[in-house]
Amino acid sequence: MLALGLLFILGAAAVTAGAIYDGGESASFELFGQTIGTTISGVFMAGFATMLVFILGIWMLMSSMTRGRRKRLERKETKARQRESVSQIEQERAQLRAENEQLQERLAREGRPAGATTGTGTGTDTATRPGDETTGRPTTTDGNDRVVDHTTDLTSREEEKAASTSARHREI
Repeated sequence: MLALGLLFILGAAAVTAGAIYDGGESASFELFGQTIGTTISGVFMAGFATMLVFILGIWMLMSSMTRGRRKRLERKETKARQRESVSQIEQERAQLRAENEQLQERLAREGRPAGATTGTGTGTDTATRPGDETTGRPTTTDGNDRVVDHTTDLTSREEEKAASTSARHREI
């Protein structure tokens, strides 16, 4: 195969050299209704340029098709990964639901209602958590069932401010 390819290349080079050096005779050709006068080597070069444009077009077409195939494969892999992650999330969600139901059953067995809340009139619900009875700290639950301990948050911020202010006064 290699030898045959080399023979074709050498044959094409010989024909090109012969057409350029021996193509001094005048010739004319018609292109889009226009008659163009040139030499034989000019006609050969026009054919050569046409062939190069054709090969460039085929190369662009093939590279575009290859890129399209690669993009399709990437999209397919991305969709598969997305489906996999969605199924994992759904499994985790099912596990969390089961765990939530178990906890609600446990609270019901202990005699506490699952959604025991008392209104504070501020738009948030105050609920007691296990361990809050001993601390006596005010806690609230927001709409996302997160418990917020307002006393600890305020105390720690006030202590930080006081420490930073006293440190600044000592520097002066």
